[in-house]
Amino acid sequence: MSLVVSQRIGDVLLMLRNNYRSPHRRGFTLIELLVVIAIIAILAAILFPVFAQARLAAKKTQSISSLKQIGLATIMYTNDNEDCFPIGTIPHPQDPDYGTANRFIPVPVSQLAPTDAAWKRDVATSFVNNSIQPYMKNVDIFQDSNGLKVVPPPPSMFMPANQPTSGLPSITYTYNGMLQSLSSSAVAAPSSLTMWWHGFGKRSLYGIGYVSPWIDCPSTGAHANTPCNYNSAIHVGGYTSNTTSTGMDVFSQGIVMGRTDSSVKYLKLSGNGTFAAANRTDPRRQPFANYGRKFMPCGRWFTTDGRWPYFFRPDFDLETAEPAGYLAGTVASQAAFCQ
Repeated sequence: MSLVVSQRIGDVLLMLRNNYRSPHRRGFTLIELLVVIAIIAILAAILFPVFAQARLAAKKTQSISSLKQIGLATIMYTNDNEDCFPIGTIPHPQDPDYGTANRFIPVPVSQLAPTDAAWKRDVATSFVNNSIQPYMKNVDIFQDSNGLKVVPPPPSMFMPANQPTSGLPSITYTYNGMLQSLSSSAVAAPSSLTMWWHGFGKRSLYGIGYVSPWIDCPSTGAHANTPCNYNSAIHVGGYTSNTTSTGMDVFSQGIVMGRTDSSVKYLKLSGNGTFAAANRTDPRRQPFANYGRKFMPCGRWFTTDGRWPYFFRPDFDLETAEPAGYLAGTVASQAAFCQ
C-alpha cells in the first residue's frame, strides 16, 4: 500500500513539474484575480468580527477570573479580621472626618517614598486594595485587560509627592465601600450583593485605587465615637457616575460583578439612551438608572431618603420591590452623552 501511495505522489509531482515547464502554461486572467480578491475580502469581512468577539470573550473570561481571585482574597481577609469586611474610608490627621471618602488612594503602597508623610502610608496600608494584598500577592489583578488607562490629575492629598511615571498597574475595579467593617453575617443576599465591580466602566486609574460606593462618616463632635459603617443612623453614602467618558460598555454592553460570596456574574446593561421615567432600569437589577451613548451613566438610584445607593445595600435582598429615589445627571464632561 505504501508503495502505491509513493508512486501516486511521484506522479503528481512529475505532473506539476511538467506543467510548470510547459511553454503553453498561462497565468490568471484579470477577472480571475478580481474574483479571488473579492472572495478574500468577503471572508475577511466575515471573520474579523468573529475574531474580535473571540478576543473580547477571552478578556471577559480573564476579568471573571480576576474578580474571583479578588473576592476570595477579600473573604480570607474577613476570616482573619473578626469576620469584618475591609475598609475603604479611613480617618487621618489631616482630615479627621474620614476624608478618604470619594478620594484617590495610592495602590500599591510601595509607590510612596520614605520622604512622604507617615500618615499617607498608614492610610494607604489600611485601604482595601492594599490590605488584602497578603492574600493575593498580585496587585496587577486589579487591572482589567479591557480597561483604558487614565492618568489622573496632579497628586491629591494621599498620593506620593512624586508618583512613578511607569511600572504601576492601572486599577479598574472598585470595592463596595458600604460593606466597610460590617460582619459578613450582616449581608442579606451574599450571592447577589456586589463586592467588586467595574465601578467606573473601562476607566483604569494609573496607580490609584477608589471605592465606589463609599461611606461618608463624620467623626468629630457628637459623631466621634460612632462606628463608620452602613449600620449607622447618621452616615450617608454615594457612588460615582464618572467614567472619564469611557462608558460602562466594557464587554458587549455589559460589566462583570463580583459578589460577597466570591461568585462572579456577567451583568448585561439595559436602558441605553432611554431617559423617560417609564424607561428607567429596575433598581434591583442595575447599578444605574439609565444610560446614554456608549452606555454612559446618566442617572443613579438611591434609597428614598437619599442616604444610600440602592443597588449596593448590604441588608437588602435585591428581590423585594421597594421604592427608590432617582438622581438625574452625571459629571459635566459626560453630559453630552446623556442628551
